[in-house]
Amino acid sequence: MYFNFIFLQDSLVVSSTSMERQSKDNQNEEDMISDLSDDVLIHILSSLNTKKAVQTSILSKRWTNLWKTLPMLILSTRNFSTEESFQEFASQILSLRDDSTSIHTLCFHHTFNLKASLFQRIVKYAISHNVQHLLIDISRHITDFPSFFFSCHTLTSLDLFGLGHTIFPNSLNSPSLTNLSLRYFAFRCNDDGFVDPFSTLKMLNTLLIAGCKVLGAQNLCISSTKLINLTIMYPQKESESSFGIELYAPSLHTFAFTGRYIQKLFGSKLVFSSIKHVNIDLLWPWESNLVENSPIILSWLVELVNIESLTVCSNTLRVLYILSSMLLFILYLIYFKNMTCMKLILILLD
Repeated sequence: MYFNFIFLQDSLVVSSTSMERQSKDNQNEEDMISDLSDDVLIHILSSLNTKKAVQTSILSKRWTNLWKTLPMLILSTRNFSTEESFQEFASQILSLRDDSTSIHTLCFHHTFNLKASLFQRIVKYAISHNVQHLLIDISRHITDFPSFFFSCHTLTSLDLFGLGHTIFPNSLNSPSLTNLSLRYFAFRCNDDGFVDPFSTLKMLNTLLIAGCKVLGAQNLCISSTKLINLTIMYPQKESESSFGIELYAPSLHTFAFTGRYIQKLFGSKLVFSSIKHVNIDLLWPWESNLVENSPIILSWLVELVNIESLTVCSNTLRVLYILSSMLLFILYLIYFKNMTCMKLILILLD
């Protein structure tokens, strides 16, 4: 049995003529899909955004309440033509969903003028239902995230995409968090005058920081005893990325940097010796930042003497070459005792 669906903006219309015809033709046929177990059907529905998952409830009585027990919520304004229709849908989802079912993953993407009350309600609902994975992509500025947002004991993965450099809290109460991705946030000093927002995340092993700013301090401290993978991305102008990075991560294994301006690295020999894989992707180097970037790149390489693999882009080599640092770089590679792999990424420019 199958149905013909006609999607009109935010509503679902089912062709009754087609339904009757198919019902008659397949009267004696077994509904193979509906005979699958709840676990299998819920797994299938979890691959859909929540709007489409809810629309399957009209298929038959077998499907009526399945969406209410989905462990994944994917709420996106891309699936709605107006903010009002999205708000109404989201409110109905939270009200009608099976309250005894935990939320494994919440993906929230919003492009309209976000109402703080709706955002807080959705996030608070997810946290109260033991959410493990949060992905928040907001294209409107939020002055401050609610305090309960960063106090979730079940959360293991957090991916935040902000706008307007929303202030990130000085510490998080998420003891189970292992993966953290932050895009376009601002860090500020704590009571001791340091910017050290990750020190309370004892289980953190993967961290991505992209386009973030540091307010009121010269350096960003990254403190985490179990951090293994660190990715830093800074495509913006110099004034927003002109701060150093202090590493207090003795287990750090992989370090990747992408940006227009290179940050200074500070750390102990123990930290630098633990790093085995490095990727340096310098974006197109304008003449104004050539003099500044070249010695910093070399200082990185001098500190990272125990790496086993190095990946650099052609722009990185260009910076070194223009400032006559290429010879030093080649000598550095020749005497590189532990490195077993070097990869050069060539970027063709017009």
